[in-house]
Amino acid sequence: MRSLPKLLGLLGGICGVAAWTPEARAVTATVAERVPSLLGEAVTFDLTVGDAVGPVQVRWDMGDETRTEFTVGDVQQVHTYAAPGHYPVLATVKDDVGFTSVAFVHTVHRPLVTGSAAGSTDLVYDQPNARIYTANYENDSVSVFDANALTRLAEVPVLRGPVGLALTAQGKLWVLHRDAHSLSIIDTASLTAEREVMLPYASQPMGLAISPTGDAAYVTLMAVGELLKLDVASGAVVAELVLGGTPRGVSVSHDGSQIYVTRFISEDSHGEVARVDAATFQVSTRFELAADTTTEDTDQQGRGLPNYLFSVGLSPDGLFAWVPGKKDNVFRGPSRDQLALTDDNTVRPLVALLNLAEGVEDVARRIDLDDRNLPNQVVFTPLGDYAFVSVAGSALVEVREAYTGEFVTALKETGFAPRGLALTETDKLFVHASLSRTVAVYDVADIVSSHDLITKKLADIPTVAAERLDAQVLRGKQLFFNSADVRMSDQGYISCASCHFDGADDGRVWDFGSVGEGLRNTVSLVGRRGTGHGNVNWSGSFDEIQDADDNIRDLFGGKGFLSAEQLAAGTVATPRGDKKAGLSPELDALAAFLGSLDTHRPSPFRNADGSFTEDGVAGRAIFQRLGCGFCHTGPDGTDSARGKLHDVGTVKPSSGMRAGEPLFGIDTPTLNGVWETAPYLHDGSAPTLRDVLVTANPEDRHAFTSALSEAELGQLIAYVQQLDGTVDPDPNEGDGAGQGPSERRGCSVTGGQGDRHAPLLAFALMAGLMTFGARRRRFA
Repeated sequence: MRSLPKLLGLLGGICGVAAWTPEARAVTATVAERVPSLLGEAVTFDLTVGDAVGPVQVRWDMGDETRTEFTVGDVQQVHTYAAPGHYPVLATVKDDVGFTSVAFVHTVHRPLVTGSAAGSTDLVYDQPNARIYTANYENDSVSVFDANALTRLAEVPVLRGPVGLALTAQGKLWVLHRDAHSLSIIDTASLTAEREVMLPYASQPMGLAISPTGDAAYVTLMAVGELLKLDVASGAVVAELVLGGTPRGVSVSHDGSQIYVTRFISEDSHGEVARVDAATFQVSTRFELAADTTTEDTDQQGRGLPNYLFSVGLSPDGLFAWVPGKKDNVFRGPSRDQLALTDDNTVRPLVALLNLAEGVEDVARRIDLDDRNLPNQVVFTPLGDYAFVSVAGSALVEVREAYTGEFVTALKETGFAPRGLALTETDKLFVHASLSRTVAVYDVADIVSSHDLITKKLADIPTVAAERLDAQVLRGKQLFFNSADVRMSDQGYISCASCHFDGADDGRVWDFGSVGEGLRNTVSLVGRRGTGHGNVNWSGSFDEIQDADDNIRDLFGGKGFLSAEQLAAGTVATPRGDKKAGLSPELDALAAFLGSLDTHRPSPFRNADGSFTEDGVAGRAIFQRLGCGFCHTGPDGTDSARGKLHDVGTVKPSSGMRAGEPLFGIDTPTLNGVWETAPYLHDGSAPTLRDVLVTANPEDRHAFTSALSEAELGQLIAYVQQLDGTVDPDPNEGDGAGQGPSERRGCSVTGGQGDRHAPLLAFALMAGLMTFGARRRRFA
């Protein structure tokens, strides 16, 4: 089958008459209106010829390599296509005077299932009432739109952090709140909340889908690795399933029998989607998205580990699931394969296709979206022949031929960070541009009908009346996501959000040796207030967020946000050199956004009321006894503000350098929030906090943990798992808290070379726990 975009462009669409010279077009021809055909069915094409002079000869090209020769009177073709797809049919007609042609695209589709699948999203379409709803995360509201008039009708206040929406058959809108760990059930007639359903404390509910059968709702709890089943009538939790890991996206098959859940942060070996049997509420299949270690790294393809699996789009034929995410090329780097990371081959966008009947990924059909960043949701046309893919980091929606995965076109100018999508029966595509605070609306009728590639943008509808974020902070977050800006990324693959989605980490260890560092575990930026803790990066190589312009130019391939003249002044071009703050409004906005990330997510390891568990309280005493507060000091749990570096026995040759200079120690990381940031240590060499304290600490340089009993070790771990930046009720917390590292006790701290032989180094640093926290990383 020929390339659909090329042929649509060449032929000009359905029933387009070829551009022969005027004198060659004495004869006319048309083909009767056609409808898509079902795979395996014979389809009849009837050609009507007019104004012919003499015998009429017709030659057919059916678009699947089937062609005829010119034959007198061959005005009808009956043809059966062997595969689904879009076939460019060309009928060429000639008589004694001239010739003409008729070209059109015929759609062949697979049999469709009855009903539609459901999936987690932040934008939903209410067809009976012709309304669109969006969840406005930072503004704690839900907006309501007229899908016909394309206007906002209302903005409804809800609880903190709405991330997901779903509609029931009874006209109730369910709103899922990540930050308030709860559900709101809203009556769509009155737009008032009927009730709130509290979910487990600090569980980070992320995905919500209501079964098409209407008898169950499903919620993913990303922080605790669980899937919940809820009764739609009451909202009560009726079943819980432990999946492990970080479950995020959830979708339900058209008949309600199967539930699909993505693991957002992948294990080191593969990505994963779990299929759950709705009847037994047990995992029936685990789809493993294999790491690609063999594809040649080029400017159009590359290796990588599937990660950031956002959602599952189920095709209308019930045969495939499309899973958007990214591929992390953690196989590349000077200490790994001796190749430097490049903007083409650090992260690449991914859409994996799961063969639902066989229970495996169809690896041969895995899609690499060239020059894109962070695809996150997929919706299909009613026939399942086209897929619309929102690409959050590229500010656009890609259209793909569903049967081949081939690129068709892109809907640009969606606004920043497009996420949720909805295609209506009137062929309008609604796109939630979450960081532009708008819903973009497109007329995609010509694509849906395979008539042409032409689309028309109909409207940008504001979602919120009064923005809660400071204007500079919002602008910074837009820049943080947007790789379509050539200053951020020349090829469009990388933005800050590629590894720090919503400011968090991606669970990967990168080889940054080619940019003057070494093996580096991605750091979560959540709760750190930009430089609020002190210098940033594991090596403390930047003393202001604006220093990130170096990474943008060197690693992202971007042009950067500073001019050549600005970089040439003094030591501006050098990290920790002359200040960059104030030189670029864009860099200052990035700094403002990161500075606004001032709160860690609450720890689910605490009691349901947010208090420490009994083991946590006991572990706090051990933490104090060991002197951990000497380095992990004060409310932020770090001495980073002093600019001191430490070597607790973890610096090794693969640790590399500090912005191209010798590396003598590691910046002390906060312990707040480490429960969700595994793996640990600067090089990710400790999978769990126990590995930090035992496996990676054989000489007790990182703490005198060898003297602890198993019970005490468990209590210490429990305490650190529960640190999340909230006020510690113990007035005696941190005898060392608020104090700097004690050099009097032999703690080696340095802005230059540290004394690796200080006899009491381990005692003073003890838990330089750049590691505490044990995200539940394994699927059960």
